[in-house]
Amino acid sequence: MMRSSAWLTPLSDHPRAQLHLVCCPHAGGMPHFFRDWADQLPDAIALWAVQYPGRGTRQQSDFPDTLLSMADHVARACHPLSHRPIALLGHSMGAALAYEVTVRLEAQGMAPMHLFVSGHPAPHCQRSGSLHRADEQTLLDDVRQQSEEMGTVLGDPALRALFMPALREDYRLIEQYHRDVPVRLDCPITVLRGDVDDEVNEVEAAAWQSASACPLDEYVFSGGHFYLVAQQVPLLAAIKHQLADVLTPTWHDWA
Repeated sequence: MMRSSAWLTPLSDHPRAQLHLVCCPHAGGMPHFFRDWADQLPDAIALWAVQYPGRGTRQQSDFPDTLLSMADHVARACHPLSHRPIALLGHSMGAALAYEVTVRLEAQGMAPMHLFVSGHPAPHCQRSGSLHRADEQTLLDDVRQQSEEMGTVLGDPALRALFMPALREDYRLIEQYHRDVPVRLDCPITVLRGDVDDEVNEVEAAAWQSASACPLDEYVFSGGHFYLVAQQVPLLAAIKHQLADVLTPTWHDWA
């Protein structure tokens, strides 16, 4: 049975699960962003999501000093999952975090079998920024530019007051993250992005090749930074295709 921890939240629980897919949300994101995926992924995939500090069940938890420190915590939380193959997926800030977690797991002898990076430049192409130090309105404008739905939620003063500290901390972590030279992973990387996403361009996406010894795969979907919502069906089809070699079909899957 899947068990939650401070850092990991289980989103599906299938006795026939053959691998774990651990998802890292965007800045300001929570595990429920991936909850709908559980019904569309095969039973062979156990779905998890990372729970960041400052929200949900971790409202009072302290933030790590850096994204690298956060990756240390998430990597340790993944250790109990090592009895099955692990794949990681991250969107936006979560892509950088998923990469850093993969770096750590490989170094610890628990190499993930695949890394999916969505909507974010390669580590050595990380864009600089200082929005985490900006006034509230400027930060809100950036959120609204990326996600109209998120901007609407933050229009509620009570929710905004509750949520803004965590959002600002997430921005701080990713805006202060950078690697001059990426650690080259042994596992394959698949890049996922929207065709009109202002947060990552073709060159920044292709640069992920420097972070893997395997040939890079890329899927481009119609949409902006949060293409994942409208393109959920083709996105999950791409993820299942990339993981198919690891999954053994069961009679239930063929039915």
